[in-house]
Amino acid sequence: MGRVRAIAIAIAASSCVLVAACSSAGHPASPGPVPKSSSSSSDAVQQYLNAVNALCDGLEQKINALNGGQFDIPLKDFLAQLPQHTKLRDDFDHQLAAIAVPPAAAAKAQALAAYIAFANKLDAARLKAARQGAAAYKREIDAEKSAASDPSIAARDAAGFSQSCNAR
Repeated sequence: MGRVRAIAIAIAASSCVLVAACSSAGHPASPGPVPKSSSSSSDAVQQYLNAVNALCDGLEQKINALNGGQFDIPLKDFLAQLPQHTKLRDDFDHQLAAIAVPPAAAAKAQALAAYIAFANKLDAARLKAARQGAAAYKREIDAEKSAASDPSIAARDAAGFSQSCNAR
């Protein structure tokens, strides 16, 4: 009977080890329960960023196909590309407006909106200069060289948006 008892104890012990191993293998150790709303919130923010960045990537590809990746293009080319560029920008804005902004991403969306307002000012200044002639257009191109240091770009990047959003 001692041998049967030893086997029973061995089976019971190995069962405990097996149960413990199975239960811990499927669930990694964590310091405590993670609130679902926090996880869902960060997932929603990341999904928002991914959607906007994919939209920016697509616009950048289209703009590069249009102007060869050059923003300092001759006035004649600028005017020739303007209708298509305007359509691409308007399509982008329409698609961006269709992306839901989760409440937890409100500050990120505001950073993007501030950048777009900045980009719109640049676009308007370039168009105004283009209408005034080649000399005004060249002065505007030269003035825009400092635009890369605008705080709205740094804030946009810090919020998690891709540099491809420069195409907007």
